Amino acid sequence: MTGNRILGTVLILVTISLIGCEKYKLSINQEKILGTWVSLDKTDTLDIVDERNFYKSTIVMHYDHYDYELFVDSIEVEYSGILEILVKPTKHKYSLEGDLLTIDFSNRNCYGFSNKETTYTKE
Repeated sequence: MTGNRILGTVLILVTISLIGCEKYKLSINQEKILGTWVSLDKTDTLDIVDERNFYKSTIVMHYDHYDYELFVDSIEVEYSGILEILVKPTKHKYSLEGDLLTIDFSNRNCYGFSNKETTYTKE
């Protein structure tokens, strides 16, 4: 094999390996994110019931429906509750470490959420 062919083969193997790791991490995150999460300031509760739906409760609204899609390092959130009007989905960075879920809503306005990073703890 020539040097270029060896390098090409190595790059392909590394790419396949990284894709496999990302799918594995997403699968693990999808399992770990399910459940009830309460914000550290106790103002929001998220009940993530499956891989597409969660419900948000606050003092004002109880069990308001949202759709979501989880990616390796971001979450796309779309309001689909009873007050639904033309609300487009928004994408936000998140981290999931143990019993802490942090979602950064500061990059774009997400209907029903404050424009700040919010940390939740799992119940």
